[in-house]
Amino acid sequence: MPAKLTKAEQTRRTRRAILERARHLFATKGYAATGTEEIISELGITRGALYHQFSDKLGVFKAVIVEAYSEITDYIQTKIRPLDDNWQQLIIGCQAFLEVAQQEDLRRLVFIEAPAVLAADDVVEIDRYAFGLLHKSIQIAVDEGKLNTIDAEGFAHLVNGSLNELAAWVAQSNDPERLKTAQCLVETLLTRHQSK
Repeated sequence: MPAKLTKAEQTRRTRRAILERARHLFATKGYAATGTEEIISELGITRGALYHQFSDKLGVFKAVIVEAYSEITDYIQTKIRPLDDNWQQLIIGCQAFLEVAQQEDLRRLVFIEAPAVLAADDVVEIDRYAFGLLHKSIQIAVDEGKLNTIDAEGFAHLVNGSLNELAAWVAQSNDPERLKTAQCLVETLLTRHQSK
């Protein structure tokens, strides 16, 4: 006879099931076309169970986006981990972020739905960790004398804004040439500021 689940484990499993179901629906149908009833109907849980875990549909969506951003950060880390040189990590990390914009499971969630649904402050807060990594890498490049800029933090914001705009542009198409173009553009932006 299987061991009875603790209340905490039941809660964790319910939360995980809601997030997985909601992510699928938000990614395939979009936020506006997904109702809370549709999220819970196949899970065999009540609307009260959903609201116990999340305050509302927007709360579910935010949690899905937080997980998506975490996956993006993990993807970038996987790409840059084998590299020893910070400058190469900076370029490859930025290019890897753009690759995510053509990954079907994340494209709609992060680059189409999130900017349309969430307040700008929410997106900035969710992106805070990834921005911190970008800023740190730019600061190291400045400290090593490889990047010439009047302000490392300001330049990090410039690059981050460029990356987000390029990613939104890449996400609008499956064309691999658009991705290559965006990757070349961000590399050009960085190398134009590279110290000679």
